Amino acid sequence: MDNEDQNYFLRLEAIHPKLLANILIEKRQPKDFKGWILKNEIRPVDIYCYLYAKYGPPNGFMNFLRNDSSDNLIHWEWTLVNDDGMVMIQGHNYRTEVQFLGNFERPEITKSNLIAQIKGDLRNYGKRMTAIRTQLEKWIEFVNPFESIESTIEIQIKKLRELNLSPADDKVHTPTSHEEMQTYQQRFSAMAEKYTFGTGLAFGLRCMLPVLAETFINLLIFTLSTKELRNDETKYREFVSDTISNRLQLLHANCQGFEQPVDHSHIACRNFYQLMNDRNDLLHGNFNINKLKTGEVYFYGKVPIMYEYGDMWQNTLGTRIESVKLEYIESNYSRVKDFIAYLISLLEPKFREQIEIIMSVRDLGYNEKLNRLGVLFSPRATEGFMFFESEFLKAETQPSK
Repeated sequence: MDNEDQNYFLRLEAIHPKLLANILIEKRQPKDFKGWILKNEIRPVDIYCYLYAKYGPPNGFMNFLRNDSSDNLIHWEWTLVNDDGMVMIQGHNYRTEVQFLGNFERPEITKSNLIAQIKGDLRNYGKRMTAIRTQLEKWIEFVNPFESIESTIEIQIKKLRELNLSPADDKVHTPTSHEEMQTYQQRFSAMAEKYTFGTGLAFGLRCMLPVLAETFINLLIFTLSTKELRNDETKYREFVSDTISNRLQLLHANCQGFEQPVDHSHIACRNFYQLMNDRNDLLHGNFNINKLKTGEVYFYGKVPIMYEYGDMWQNTLGTRIESVKLEYIESNYSRVKDFIAYLISLLEPKFREQIEIIMSVRDLGYNEKLNRLGVLFSPRATEGFMFFESEFLKAETQPSK
């Protein structure tokens, strides 16, 4: 391969946006189209800084169509040209696209050559790339734990509702005839499977509901903590690891935006504390006899004498249903939402709006340098494809030696 072939992609030139617009408006662009998709063969931030250092600001037509926000299918684009046609390099949410318009049929025009040539050229623009990179704000993307737990709860509540559990109607009574006995085991087994799954969902929900409320408290602290508290790492850690009651007690003092302190006697707080106590018994396997009691039995030596007779349903599925308090799951969820709504009501309007936005999105961003929390992208997960490589690209030909 001669030197020109080895530097094919490095000899591309930027096209002035006005000239590009004229070409597109007059529809004089070549019709043949092909493209490649890059993932992380070259990091997108390196490609961006490299193209900016070599060609200046993005000049592609798509830059003029984007919204002035991060809610776009295409975030940046450079359009480069040579005698074969135009090359568009675009930054998407999950990939870099390299699109070709023109007669790009030379054997040296391969994806591997593009990657190798750009990687080899990076060192020639190191200082300029560093200067550009210092202008970029670095944000850490992370999953919002509150939204993650809330969405899981919503799904499990939905699944529980779909089971349409009604113990009074579903109860499989002890057989009273030969005909009932013939189907008793089959009917009982079917209900046992249904209720075992349902009570398992209920068990998980009873554990998660108080966690949702506690996570919201931590969201308030993370988002609204005062500058003084955040700058004192020891005090901040002590506060976020303190008991829930102490965190609530000091929310108005350690966080911005509270118009009044939390009133522990408020019905929303009392209901939440009760949920916490019930959850702790369940989660920690506490042997609270009064809460776990299912019946009484006497023994004369080794002879059992029942205080009252139950039946197979009550002594197996019935006790499980009672232990997870199946009938209270929906009302417990409402109590958690009431508690969260109460805490939000204590905030000043501008902080209230901020918290309501943050708690509703799955992904958040944090800027360590600015000590700032933000919503980086639209909650709508959108992605569009103009092409797939396999649809039109032939196997790469090996460049000649």
